[in-house]
Amino acid sequence: MPKEVDRLEPIEIVRAALVAAMPVILALGGTLVLGSEASAKDDSTAATAAALNSVSGGGTTLRSVNVEFPDPGRLFPGGDRAEAINNNCLACHSAGMVLTQPYLSRAEWQSEVDKMRNIYKAPIAAEDVAAIVDYLASRENK
Repeated sequence: MPKEVDRLEPIEIVRAALVAAMPVILALGGTLVLGSEASAKDDSTAATAAALNSVSGGGTTLRSVNVEFPDPGRLFPGGDRAEAINNNCLACHSAGMVLTQPYLSRAEWQSEVDKMRNIYKAPIAAEDVAAIVDYLASRENK
């Protein structure tokens, strides 16, 4: 006799798909807003929105959030002075994210750029390192 398979309710399927997709959506710079932005026309819609707002299982509860990321299309300001950083760093970092970092000394920025090249294998040309460090260490860019 075949074993009966539990059937998932549609809301459970949607919830599982959203939980699985959250890391990808956020990694790609997306914004994920569930539940709190939903407008309820009736009680069943409100219940669905509330159910999507959080997911619990195994003693852990995940709640939806609204995350706004810096504008990914922004370049580092400074014209020719910013050429090295625009050509090398925007492949992995947005200018907005970098320009909102706390102040670091020249030695600390040198260490960060060296880490990107040596540990993370960022393809930064050796001849561009000094210009990148100079740019980042300059308080004019903060």
